Amino acid sequence: MKIEIGESLMLSWLRHVKKCQSVQLNWKPSINHWELSNEREIELIMQTVNAHYEERYSFNVFKNNKSYMQLLQQGELDALGLHIQNGVIKDIYGVDVAFHEAGLNYGSKIETLERVIKKIVRTAMLLFGYFNMRKGTIIFASPKINNAVYEPLQSSVKELEGLFKSMELDFEIELLANVNFKSQVLDPVLQLSSSVADTSELFLRSIQMYNMFLASETTSLSENHNIVKPNTKEFTNGSNEIPIAVFVRDTFTKLISQNKLSKEKIYHLCDTRYSKETFMLPYPLLKKVMDGTGVSAQRKINGRDRYYANPIKIHEEKYLLCNHWVEKSRQPYKLWIDKLN
Repeated sequence: MKIEIGESLMLSWLRHVKKCQSVQLNWKPSINHWELSNEREIELIMQTVNAHYEERYSFNVFKNNKSYMQLLQQGELDALGLHIQNGVIKDIYGVDVAFHEAGLNYGSKIETLERVIKKIVRTAMLLFGYFNMRKGTIIFASPKINNAVYEPLQSSVKELEGLFKSMELDFEIELLANVNFKSQVLDPVLQLSSSVADTSELFLRSIQMYNMFLASETTSLSENHNIVKPNTKEFTNGSNEIPIAVFVRDTFTKLISQNKLSKEKIYHLCDTRYSKETFMLPYPLLKKVMDGTGVSAQRKINGRDRYYANPIKIHEEKYLLCNHWVEKSRQPYKLWIDKLN
């Protein structure tokens, strides 16, 4: 079975970053042998989405798909992840990933938008129909999407979330592309390259091979040809430390697991002035997730994503962690951590 490199990357991401105990690539339903739940509602999803985009944008989202069953029969998820807790599915992830080197392209801009919308809707129908799940995370990931497509696609994702909610479906849709793809998917997986030794994870194995030869080549050059190794300070802002954003995510997660963040501290971390004075951040370090509004909208400040997409749970409340970290904030953040310990 052919596995694309993007799919292998998402496999590692779901397993190790999203903590899914079960991950399958190229998942397809057994149409003739599995029971389909919520059949009437699934048909309504297709009809509602089709009518909305046809009336508002003259899109033909489903083109030659004459029925919802025909659409489901063509359904395949690049990756399906299940996060199981206490014997029940806590989180379900349906992922489509597209790796187009020149930028996402399924034809014209309109055709590309129609195709992605169709993929997202079909994923919702598959999760609702074959897992009977009204809640989950639907992800469309692509390393590069040009702005001419990315901006209208973001708007379409928001509209889809609204349409789903109108049908009592609580699916969160994440569009992981460009800098978000790098910071939220690629970088966290690369950080795992030295700690995962599973030969089935082809993306990570390829990175491990590359690093092995890179290290060997550097050693060979320096020993055999008296070539001085480059000054790493040029590339790490004066240290060998991991990128500031990765450092913050990792250490903040540990602080939560160690119960070192009291409710009073959380209150301060949600304050703009405190975060600016303490960490030199222009935004609050934490932002409480409010009910009734999609996370994708709450992440934004002045139209830009300033918080990570995945909420973190602290004292039974959900929060978003600021992603707008620069090197000058590293030392203040370290000093703050030292005071907690």
